[in-house]
Amino acid sequence: MTHLLYTYLTNENNDSFFADAQNNFSEEFIDKISKYKRWEDAKATVLGRLLLAYGLKHFYDYDLEQLKMRYSKDKKPYLEDSAIQFNISHSKELIVCAITSLGDVGVDVEKINELNIDDFKDQFSSLEYRRMHNSKNVLESFYHHWTQKEAIVKAHGSGLNIPLNSFEINNNTTIIENKQYFLKEIVLNSQYKCNVATHNIISDNVMELTCLTSKSLTDFGSSNSLKSFR
Repeated sequence: MTHLLYTYLTNENNDSFFADAQNNFSEEFIDKISKYKRWEDAKATVLGRLLLAYGLKHFYDYDLEQLKMRYSKDKKPYLEDSAIQFNISHSKELIVCAITSLGDVGVDVEKINELNIDDFKDQFSSLEYRRMHNSKNVLESFYHHWTQKEAIVKAHGSGLNIPLNSFEINNNTTIIENKQYFLKEIVLNSQYKCNVATHNIISDNVMELTCLTSKSLTDFGSSNSLKSFR
């Protein structure tokens, strides 16, 4: 089973929200978010970790006090000695977290904003670019393709070491370094595009969506030890 948890960013109760985070998370994590210049980025990062903690606890019966979070050489976070994989993404007001025990996973969400897709032509193959231009809604098609690309790169875990134009997506699948990735678009909000990438085909019966409020996540964080998150 793959779980996708999501929540929305608001500016309500920011003082108490960050005070709770400072008490509940590790000093290292708090130091990290304190470097953000915008409260939106800091709060979205905290909410992403709360989504992860909630998912691990409720869907995988994970002991959060025994959690050991590590980072790969490409700075991708992972859980030590665990088959559970996760990935977090946020854009504007929407924060999503994908969790699975079925191999690597990547998720990307983007709010649909006006832009000139020609500025991004070099990021796509000629086939992908033609598909976007020939679609009924060019802007939505661009964000669909973009979130697909980003989700795959995040699932692979090598970040900017894999240029987006170095692989081509056909029929919601691609291969990078002899590894096949499958994609599924997740409809959460008509103003956003979201795609999940895994090594396995994601059908509707193996994808569970969970929407949580900021308050319910804050309450969950206050009742659980999250000092291992960093």
